Amino acid sequence: MEPERGDVVRSADPFKLGTDRQRPWLVVNNSTHPFTDEQHVAVAISTKEYDDSLPLREDVWEVGDVPRESFISPWAVHSPRREDLVAWQGRATDEFVDRVVDALETYLR
Repeated sequence: MEPERGDVVRSADPFKLGTDRQRPWLVVNNSTHPFTDEQHVAVAISTKEYDDSLPLREDVWEVGDVPRESFISPWAVHSPRREDLVAWQGRATDEFVDRVVDALETYLR
């Protein structure tokens, strides 16, 4: 699996405990990532809504979806490796990914 910016993929969540440690992630890195063929920058997708969450509505999907109402948590960043990716779930629009990256950037400046 070679995910690209905007792909939603399933991978282990390093922040979860127990046996069910998978979660969907939105890949947000672009082609300038130095290890783009091995590792990615992704933000968590959660069924819990928080004040700064971004909803994953139907209109942000180019293809695919998630089975339950879900939200992007732009502050929850992970760098999954290609071999840790379990499944591809879909792709979000470029405009939505740009909104997510803008939200993430507010936590970094």
